[in-house]
Amino acid sequence: MNTAMLLKPKVMVAYIYGDLLAGEGLKEFIEHGYTAVPVIDREGMYLGVVSERDFLYRVLETGCVDSINTDDLTVADLASCSRFESVTIDADIETLFNRIIEQNFVPVVDSRGMFSGIVTRRDMMMRMDCKLRQAAVSAVN
Repeated sequence: MNTAMLLKPKVMVAYIYGDLLAGEGLKEFIEHGYTAVPVIDREGMYLGVVSERDFLYRVLETGCVDSINTDDLTVADLASCSRFESVTIDADIETLFNRIIEQNFVPVVDSRGMFSGIVTRRDMMMRMDCKLRQAAVSAVN
């Protein structure tokens, strides 16, 4: 089993463009309804992930809700790569498992760093459950 088998492709995933102003990005973020969303550039390069936390920390740092609407702050400025490290499409399952423990999803990129999609913790758990059930059936037979 490898990362590609669990991949939810980009076309099925919510993401936000990094060049959006933070206020516009917040509107899209809320529309998606997730607690964290991948951020990419217009060419598809993975930039990081923006989360509720990122928007809230910006407000706390500045002490002003309107700080989200400044003209120079973009979604990419808020996105945090360090908390959501990506894996490559050919990453082994151990690497993926180590990341999924810490995150609800793991961003997946190709060899050029282009965003390919995500692997969710839920999909990984369902796949593991399926494998365990298959092993149990095999052991009985």
